[in-house]
Amino acid sequence: MAGINAISLPPASPPPAAPPRINAHASLWRIVDTLAASGWGDLREAPQAVRSYLLAIAQLADQKSGIAEVTDAQAAERAGISRRSVMRARHWLQDQGLVVMIRRGARQGLRGVASVLSVTKTALVALLPGARTAKDGRARRRAETPGGARRLIPNVTARRPFPSSGRKTAATATRGVRHGLSALQAELSSITERRSVIEPDDVASDETPTRPQVAPRAVQEELRALAQQAAANPVQASTLAQIRADLQARSEARKARR
Repeated sequence: MAGINAISLPPASPPPAAPPRINAHASLWRIVDTLAASGWGDLREAPQAVRSYLLAIAQLADQKSGIAEVTDAQAAERAGISRRSVMRARHWLQDQGLVVMIRRGARQGLRGVASVLSVTKTALVALLPGARTAKDGRARRRAETPGGARRLIPNVTARRPFPSSGRKTAATATRGVRHGLSALQAELSSITERRSVIEPDDVASDETPTRPQVAPRAVQEELRALAQQAAANPVQASTLAQIRADLQARSEARKARR
């Protein structure tokens, strides 16, 4: 008994720590990303350009202060929208108190002066509770629908053949092979009919037609004669040396005339 009592049990593992709550001291990107994961809350009904612009600003701004120095063109390139959409999204966020314009940019030459914006982190954090509540409500409504998570019914949609084999609705391999064989047979029969119309009856189908002989032209005869003459009288080394000397003399005479 003493030995059993001496055995010490391992200490119980502590309960898992609760996830830290997002507050205004968190980084700007973490706040915006959490808001996006929560369904955007009040921003869900805003135009898509507003959410894209806010994500772009959250990446470009200082994560601690929320201040961003960016031009409309830079924000448009990062968000994948037009400059006019950037202006409308910025005005919408300013009306909601989520973005404050510290210094308005100006166009000077090709580069211009960037605007200085401040993203209100406290206002974004204030949207999180409502966003989570709205997201839970949407999930609860989806679960209560007849086709939701509580009642999973099998998919009874009729599958129709589709020409692409990579789709789920593609035709079976047997059907595709049969269709291909029938098409090949039809093509072969059409080729046979065309050949029977073009070829005469007295010419066998396996004989290759001969091309008619054409008499060579005068230029061809002359070139052929010159080739035979050059092959019969090859150029000697002394002749090549004389030609090089003549070319060198002509070149020197041309230089002297200049």
